Amino acid sequence: MIDSHCHLYELDDPERAIEGLEFVICCGADFVSSEKSIEIAQKYPQVFATVGKHPEGGYEFDERLRSLAREPKVVAIGECGLDSDNEQEVKLFKQNINLARETGLPLVVHCRNLFGKVFEILDYDMVQMHCFTGNEKEMRECVRRGWYISFGGILTFKKSEYLREVARLVPEDRLLIETDSPYLAPVPVRGTRNTPVNVKYVLDCLTKVRGTSVEQITSENARRLFGL
Repeated sequence: MIDSHCHLYELDDPERAIEGLEFVICCGADFVSSEKSIEIAQKYPQVFATVGKHPEGGYEFDERLRSLAREPKVVAIGECGLDSDNEQEVKLFKQNINLARETGLPLVVHCRNLFGKVFEILDYDMVQMHCFTGNEKEMRECVRRGWYISFGGILTFKKSEYLREVARLVPEDRLLIETDSPYLAPVPVRGTRNTPVNVKYVLDCLTKVRGTSVEQITSENARRLFGL
């Protein structure tokens, strides 16, 4: 199994958290967390890093991310994206996109109810739509653009019937699984501090929804997108 999105630098025991997983993608959200992601990736062979700037930490793009993006174990830019459509946030998103283009790396995108704006701005084909919560129409537009749809713990929540239906319809070659740990722990461990090993519960849910095993498929897709 591959956890395609987590934040190991926020966990007390990263080694235990990744035990038994083939690969883990540790995602930065600003310069400091991106640097920490690289440090962890350098320590553990199965961990790879992303570097980028998420708007939650402010709107200033840190130019030092450009040098980090060229470190050997960095496999993507992000996470980045939109929580709102204010001008500063849009500018920051575009700066992350430009860095992905410059480096030729995939882009890890966070989108919360702003798919229309993301579609307007983002013209790039190597994209992970992280922790996807969109509807079927939004999913199909992502797929049309060649983007990958990544499901996390929200897929397992009782209120997520619509999302499970969307997950059932995603083409096999676009499916990814993740934890976004330490956040969004899946059922049956909801309410606890999430770790990458819990990706198995997301995988179990997705397998039940689709009526067939997707472990090999999601792992192949992660290896292809991130060049693992």
